[in-house]
Amino acid sequence: MEALAASLIGMTFLALPVAPANARDIILPWQDTVQLEHQDRTARLKRLADKSLRASPRFYEERVPQSELPSSFRTDIPVLRVVFPQRVFFDTDQSDLRPEAEAVIDVVAEALRREASDTAVFIAGHTDDRGDDAYNFALSVRRAESVARALDRRGVRQASIWRVGFGEAIPLVPNSTDDAMARNRRVEFLFGRKAEAVGVWLSKQEAIVCASALAEQREACLKAFARLPRVEAAPVVTGSISRTLVQPPQSGAALAVPTIESPRLVVVGPPVPPVSVGPEPLARTAVVVVPQERTVVTIAKDEPVIIDLRERRILVERLER
Repeated sequence: MEALAASLIGMTFLALPVAPANARDIILPWQDTVQLEHQDRTARLKRLADKSLRASPRFYEERVPQSELPSSFRTDIPVLRVVFPQRVFFDTDQSDLRPEAEAVIDVVAEALRREASDTAVFIAGHTDDRGDDAYNFALSVRRAESVARALDRRGVRQASIWRVGFGEAIPLVPNSTDDAMARNRRVEFLFGRKAEAVGVWLSKQEAIVCASALAEQREACLKAFARLPRVEAAPVVTGSISRTLVQPPQSGAALAVPTIESPRLVVVGPPVPPVSVGPEPLARTAVVVVPQERTVVTIAKDEPVIIDLRERRILVERLER
């Protein structure tokens, strides 16, 4: 103790500032904190993954520009894309989770418990090109739903959870070797402060993926997208997910997995011609998209999102009040 006291002789100590008695907490709008939250989210997921997982995921940082988002957002929104190889989650041709997947779900659930209530995570399932289009699409949806169910069972309530399947339409690399096909069979987690931002980023996959493909693969890439023009990202209802029958995709047909109950859809982005989206396989009541100017919208936790890969836009159900 005497040695410690002697070592402190001659040192200068600065007192920390004391907040005045009338000081008030300042709550910043989310637009001012979205980048800091993104950095914290990325660091938290990496830290939890390094601590708990044997198979390290790949992290990618994306950004959705303000010009492609509802006008009320007033800022670019970063999207964190976390990619796990499918063998961590599923056996070949299966949608039931492997025991090894539980640790991954635990990490994601723990990370989501510290998120703002309007944070969204989209779980996207992907396959390779073995098997026909309809089978691969249905398998990718079932796999995404299995992961979403597992997150929901862990009591994640802070963030909204969505599941979407793309079948074989979005390969990371050409399906030319066994190793390449293994990379394409994957589960992706996409985190963003707003569901709109993640949906917009997903709608532009054709441009992102096909543009980066080799010249000889670009045509095949574009054809894969043409066979799957629209998919629906379905939100997880807190406490449970109702099981729905997935209909095979047909060329030029809109895919709507759950029934859409809203009387209309609203386009985020430039106006487009009217499009009919019908629920399958139940009652075929047509829902018409009314072309409008760029509209301020919000996506609620219980609203599906139509991701239009061909038009590179998303369709949502409700106007912001």
